[in-house]
Parts: sequence; structure tokens; C-alpha cells
Amino acid sequence: MTEHRSPASRHRPPSVYRAFHDPNGPATLSTTIVHALADCIGVDPTDSRISLYDSVDPDALDALFRPRHDGTPRVGATLSFVVHDHYVTVHGNGEILIDPPSRP
Repeated sequence: MTEHRSPASRHRPPSVYRAFHDPNGPATLSTTIVHALADCIGVDPTDSRISLYDSVDPDALDALFRPRHDGTPRVGATLSFVVHDHYVTVHGNGEILIDPPSRP
């Protein structure tokens, strides 16, 4: 028998940075991602070097993961993209995983 686990429950290497977005909180998903990237990289979130625009449209990202019109969450959605050589994966359950670039 094969055990199937969701990506969120699989063991993550310690180098992967994990953050969670609260869809009922005051911040948009794209803002939460920028703050998580800034924390992962070690810079201030207002630093102009942290921008999603070269990788993904922040408004489209927010809309993609926004709850459906009937209010149900989009828990099955997943999107991955790269920002400053960091591999970012966003899950519909609010989990954000940031895998920093490999060190040679």
C-alpha cells in the first residue's frame, strides 16, 4: 500500500522557509509573500529589491487564491514561481514555501 500525503504534510528540508497566509487577515496574499521573502532573504520588506512584478502579477496572484464567490476556499490550488533565485510555492490552504538558491 502506498501512503499519499498532501504536499503540506511532507517532510521539508530545514532550508525551506515556511510561512502561512491568513485569507481573513488584513494583508493580501502578495503582501504576505513579499514579507516572507524579505524575512527569508534578511532584508526589510519595504526594500525595493523585493518585488513580485518580474515573476508574477500580484493582483492576479491575489485573485487566483481569493475564496470563491460562495466563500469557500480554493484549497486545491498551487502555484510556483521564482523571485530572486528563490523558488516560491503557494498553496490554496495558505501555506507559502520558499526554497532559497542552492549554495555551491
